[in-house]
Amino acid sequence: LNVHTFAKTFWQALLLAGPGVLFGTVMTALAVWSFFPYDWTFSMCMTLGAILSATDPVAVVALLKAVGASTRLTMQITGESLLNDGTAMVAFTIFF
Repeated sequence: LNVHTFAKTFWQALLLAGPGVLFGTVMTALAVWSFFPYDWTFSMCMTLGAILSATDPVAVVALLKAVGASTRLTMQITGESLLNDGTAMVAFTIFF
């Protein structure tokens, strides 16, 4: 992890990760709450949404390295992945 490049792309990665994971969490929770036949509370639906909303772009990062993409783009996607996981963990902790 190149700290200097990550620091340059931090705000872009944060803007991609934070709202995206929160939106995915809420949309998944609403779908589960509306369509699943279980008698779950909305908090439990948000917990499931937090688990399912984080994405893992390992294959994308490997492909970017294979084709020789710029270091900045690779670091932005890697940083966004790390922030996705962190945001999902915080949402899981809040709703569990």
